[in-house]
Amino acid sequence: MRGERMPASLRGRGASVRSHEGALRGDGWRVYDLADNALGQSLDLVVDLSAASSSPVIAAYIADSDYGQLVAATPPGRQWGIWLNRRTAYEFERDHYVMNGVARVAARRRARQTIAGFGCPSAEAVRHAVQWAAEAGYSVPAGPIGQVLRTARRPGLAAWFRLPSTRYDFAEEIFFGLLDCLGIPRAITPHTG
Repeated sequence: MRGERMPASLRGRGASVRSHEGALRGDGWRVYDLADNALGQSLDLVVDLSAASSSPVIAAYIADSDYGQLVAATPPGRQWGIWLNRRTAYEFERDHYVMNGVARVAARRRARQTIAGFGCPSAEAVRHAVQWAAEAGYSVPAGPIGQVLRTARRPGLAAWFRLPSTRYDFAEEIFFGLLDCLGIPRAITPHTG
């Protein structure tokens, strides 16, 4: 979110400023880490933060770097959401149901319902993202946003022949890539050495 000071609603949740390289942003933007799944508990938090800061807000819940849920809001109250790595989210949901004793056919059906119950299709999310960026003061093309939102973990055996650090597109990296595409500038960090 944009703003020099952490809102009280985030301090009360034990938020901290994220120090990961991709999270360091300029133009007054801050990326916060929360100890709990604030998105799962209250989507209203993002809308409230946007209204309180008079600025668009974007947030993501990342599940162990494998997939995530992204939500965004603008001060007028417009909001949208999308899965980060939708296919992996489906597979995790399906496997969760199977491990809890649900028959495989029913597990697949429930997982599809869970995934369908959140967010919007990619093409719609791209339109929302371009509009969100405009409200944040950035004019951005739709193409790169669509490409980032379609990013998924690399499937199949070929991934095992890559270095471990390049086998997957981690959900955090998808999120930070989206921030780049939305025009939110990276912070300029001084070189040491």
